[in-house]
Order: sequence, then C-alpha cells, then structure tokens
Amino acid sequence: MEEYINTLKKRLTIWKLLLLFSVAGIGIFFIFGSVLFGMDVELRRAFGAMFGFLFIFSLCYFVTDSTTLGSDNKLREQYIRNIDERNLSIEAKSSRVTLNIVMICLFISFIVMSLFIGNNAGTVPGICFYGIWLIKSAVKYYYNKKM
Repeated sequence: MEEYINTLKKRLTIWKLLLLFSVAGIGIFFIFGSVLFGMDVELRRAFGAMFGFLFIFSLCYFVTDSTTLGSDNKLREQYIRNIDERNLSIEAKSSRVTLNIVMICLFISFIVMSLFIGNNAGTVPGICFYGIWLIKSAVKYYYNKKM
C-alpha cells in the first residue's frame, strides 16, 4: 500500500508539471502567438485548444489523485482496482485491440490517400503506421525475451 501511495504522489507531481506546461503553452501560443511567432488566428486557436485540453485533462486527474490520497476509503478502493488481476487483464486486452484498430485505420488511410489523393498525401499516415508497427514489434520482442 505504501508503494501505491508513493506512486500517487509521483503522479501528482507529474500532473502539476503538466498543468504548468499547459498554462505556459496557452500563454505562449494563444495569447502571444501572433507577437512571438507571427501565427494566424486559426493556428493560435488550434494550439490554444490543444493546450487547453491538456490543462483540463491534467486538472481532472490531479483532482482525482489528490482526493484519492485524502480519503482512506477511496485509497483502498483505488489500490484494489489497480492490483486486481481481472482489471489488469481487461486493460491489457483493450490496449492491444485499440492499438490494432488504430494501425488498421492508419494503413487504410495510407492506401486510400496514396491511391486517390496523390503520392505525397499518404506519407504521414504511412510513417505513423510503420512507426507504430516498429515500436509494437520492439516491445513484443522485449517482453518475449524477458519472459
């Protein structure tokens, strides 16, 4: 249980850093984007929205983790939920399926964009697909060798 409390404290530190990073990103791109980088309004809004979503995401997890540390009942529930074999198995299986679905969508978009839009249009989905495939293969090799 003490290890889990230390893990939560480390995560709180990470959430604090992400909150600061997102506020800085909102300030730099959304507010000062035209002065510093000469950005158009649409691009400033896009960067501001990305950092705004990062802020909301990290704030929600910061509040959740801090309330978990503050309450013994929530801490016990969260600890049991995180060490439960069934939940860990469900998480691993859903992650594998999600990764495979993303890879299939990237590959299909690579083919469609290359065939119908032009040769250069499929470059980004192709690079993403092959990059994810290489990372997945390396991780699979690592865990197969480890076990």
